Amino acid sequence: MKKQKLPIYLLLFSLILNSQNLYSQKVNTSNESVPLTLEIMKDKISKSKTKHMSGKELAIVNEMSRLKDNYKAGNIEKIQGLQNELNGLNETKAGNPEISFISQDANSLKSTPMQTDQLTLNEIYAANNAYIKAVATQVEQRNPGEGTIWVVVAVGAGDVGIGATPDTILYFNSTNNGVSYSLIKRAALTTGMKVNYDEMDLEIVEPFTNDKYLHLVLAIITDGFTGSHLSGIITLRKSDLVLSGGPSFSFPGANFSVSKYSRPRITSDNAKYPAEAYLTIAVTQDSTDGVNNFILTKVCKIFNPYALINSPSQMTFLSQSIHTPVNGYSTEAQTDVAFYNSGGAVEGDSIIYVQSGFPGTDNFVHIYKNYGNTLVYPQYRGSLSGSSHHKDFARVAANGGADQKSIYIVYVEKGFGSGYYYNINGYKTSDGINWANTQLAGGGDSNSEIKTPDIICRRGTEGKFYITNKWVTPRKDIITSFTIQNLNLKSFTLDHNNQLTGSYASPKPSFRFLNNDSCLTVWPTYSNVFSSCGCKAINLSLGFVIEGLYNPANDSAGIDISTVHLRNSFPPYNIVKSVSCYNLSFVTFPDAAPGSYFISVNHRNSIETWYYQSLNLNDSVYASVSFYGSQSNAYGNNQKQVDNSPLLFAIYSGDVNQDGTIDASDVSEVDNDAYISLSGYVNTDVTGDDFVDAADVSIVDNNAFNAVSVVRP
Repeated sequence: MKKQKLPIYLLLFSLILNSQNLYSQKVNTSNESVPLTLEIMKDKISKSKTKHMSGKELAIVNEMSRLKDNYKAGNIEKIQGLQNELNGLNETKAGNPEISFISQDANSLKSTPMQTDQLTLNEIYAANNAYIKAVATQVEQRNPGEGTIWVVVAVGAGDVGIGATPDTILYFNSTNNGVSYSLIKRAALTTGMKVNYDEMDLEIVEPFTNDKYLHLVLAIITDGFTGSHLSGIITLRKSDLVLSGGPSFSFPGANFSVSKYSRPRITSDNAKYPAEAYLTIAVTQDSTDGVNNFILTKVCKIFNPYALINSPSQMTFLSQSIHTPVNGYSTEAQTDVAFYNSGGAVEGDSIIYVQSGFPGTDNFVHIYKNYGNTLVYPQYRGSLSGSSHHKDFARVAANGGADQKSIYIVYVEKGFGSGYYYNINGYKTSDGINWANTQLAGGGDSNSEIKTPDIICRRGTEGKFYITNKWVTPRKDIITSFTIQNLNLKSFTLDHNNQLTGSYASPKPSFRFLNNDSCLTVWPTYSNVFSSCGCKAINLSLGFVIEGLYNPANDSAGIDISTVHLRNSFPPYNIVKSVSCYNLSFVTFPDAAPGSYFISVNHRNSIETWYYQSLNLNDSVYASVSFYGSQSNAYGNNQKQVDNSPLLFAIYSGDVNQDGTIDASDVSEVDNDAYISLSGYVNTDVTGDDFVDAADVSIVDNNAFNAVSVVRP
């Protein structure tokens, strides 16, 4: 991997815990939060007319809630009868052609088991000449099969146009708490169908039987990215691994030539009602009149999720948007959904709709709610802000059990000062009404953009959530996770990704039925999917400058791959754990025990350098390890000053053969390669400009003259 330039943002020093850190990421470990009031926006947001329930409808819904809460034989049939009666009063039917997503032979395709190698970092899947489009995950939370982890992966090739290779949907599961995974089912989509990046969501509906159903909603572009933008549902029945036909959503009045459907999100009330659950699905629609764009939120219900969904006729659609169409183009507008129960009858079952990134009001997150058993349009309940900055990627989760009112919304906040900066924030409530705002991590910038957080909850466990997100940096994604207990931050892992690569898809949160619900992070690279087990790790925010890569003319520190060693604090200072990372980065040692450690760093053509003292490290807080602010921050003052303003020190470059000393042998190697004008990512290129020339020879020769070598305890 080649180095890249990373500017030094001196103005961002105030954003971080260590004022001499070169980069701006930080993690909030104080659990500070600010109370918020739902703001009612009369002018900036429009609302659809709300159809209030009649007395007859209220009576039906109350009786349905009572029966759904009772598992006696015959109640399901009664509920279905009442639902049919309610549907006759207010349902909307679709009248558009059905489009099937998956190929006709999807249920004949065979799957082969796949195994993994270790507990803390498991490879679930490696693509062959393809890339990961999207990932979704769920965990079975009832017997039989309690604790089984499901991971669904969309894999695709890059060809385009009619007749393009269809993407493939892969179903994996783990029955041993994420130690290993098996490929359970694979299905190719219909020819030419491509899954939108990051646009899949998974819900599992499970009674106390083996007939559990995995409902996957996803967004598709037909004809190899050149056709219609559709959203739909694919259902897998666990007992016999039969897949449904994968019908597209067919909202009344849909016109696929002018309307694009995307970002489907799904929830159920299965946490409260094991025997008779309902599904609620929200879809973002972007329509155009040829000149203007209009953003809408469409909703559909599935009242019999204990069956394969083969046709839009099994779905009940709300024909209109839940709000007046919003004029403007947006690639970030989306609506997420969750179910929560707050006791009582009708009022106890609520679907919460959370909107973000809508044109004109993208500094707010909007809240809508409606009763879970009804088809009436959701009512606008207010908007959350806390600041005037842009907010997007809002995702919501609720525990959903009986009388559990905790809700958590995670989102990205972006502001603009001396440059763009990004925070990952949360809105939280313990009663569904009174909200507070908190920051989980912040200080991302143009070189470390925070994107695509997601959140999952433990069904029936009040106030327990797990969050993941990624920071997109120049050469890799930093995968961060947060554990929330009683609505407060309990633990975090700064970076799960030790692969030094980025991704098209985003990480997904999950958990294991182990050690009081241990965390599980499912995260992709461009062509692989991994899982990380556990909620805690030793975390560092690490910063050191490499002499050859630093440019004092523009205060720019080049970044390159290095190896960081966690060493015992006593002789002979053995290496306990090593990870590869960049010299300005987050570093995580997932399976290292808390204790006292030395930190040493190795760069491919620089002198091994040790931090000046041992550190007491644990999995509750993260340590800031900054070498460059003072020469004495390196053991034995073994650094070189590279700038007066700002005052910066760097590790010595020139140990090309990595023998611990910069001497004539290193000079000879660099001189020989400069003579033949060698180019590329080679160890003798100490300046990182992809050419070996006189500038490289000069640095190595000067350090050899001064007999620079490793200084260790």
